Amino acid sequence: MQIVFIRHGQPEREWNTDKVADPGLSELGKWQSERLADWLEHEPIDHIISSTKRRAVETVEPLAARLGMEIELEEDFTEIDRNSKVYLPTELLATEGGEYFEAIRAQEYAAIGWDTPEEFHKRVMAAFERLCEAQSGQHIVVACHGGVINRVVSEVVAASERIYMQVAYSGICRVWVEGDRRVLMSMNETGHCCATRTEVTGFMRDGLISGPQY
Repeated sequence: MQIVFIRHGQPEREWNTDKVADPGLSELGKWQSERLADWLEHEPIDHIISSTKRRAVETVEPLAARLGMEIELEEDFTEIDRNSKVYLPTELLATEGGEYFEAIRAQEYAAIGWDTPEEFHKRVMAAFERLCEAQSGQHIVVACHGGVINRVVSEVVAASERIYMQVAYSGICRVWVEGDRRVLMSMNETGHCCATRTEVTGFMRDGLISGPQY
């Protein structure tokens, strides 16, 4: 089974006082979601799953519409900041985050609506293992977040929990699952943002005929 993890497209910013932040995509993010659909609609996708956050759902809505598929929501694939009243794109935190960014640096997680890193890791990996065990298809798309992808990839490659890999907005990371084996196939594909595609050839076509060569 191939799991295609996608980081959401570029989102808007949101700074609330009375409710959890849940911004949708920016205009660039919407463009990225359309390019992603252009790219992935040629692959034999069986299921589309998304975190419950708008920025993730909106990233795969164009793909789901083209394929005539429903999007299944999975709360445990949401980001570490799932209960925060603030959302700033990652690249703006240091320059525009102010007290919010200082609270992150001070690890004051409860005060800003974050899970602890330990809680976050546990729930993300539980969702990943449930998906692996369900074997609900051969080619599954999961729209989620940079932190979620980092947790999964770190576990797959048996790296330290401190590992950090920059995943681009709408970047694609592929994981192959075969029994108890989990293999990282690709990391941060962004070809859909600068190229067109009319078909797929070779291994990326599907995971049914042949798996990755170890």
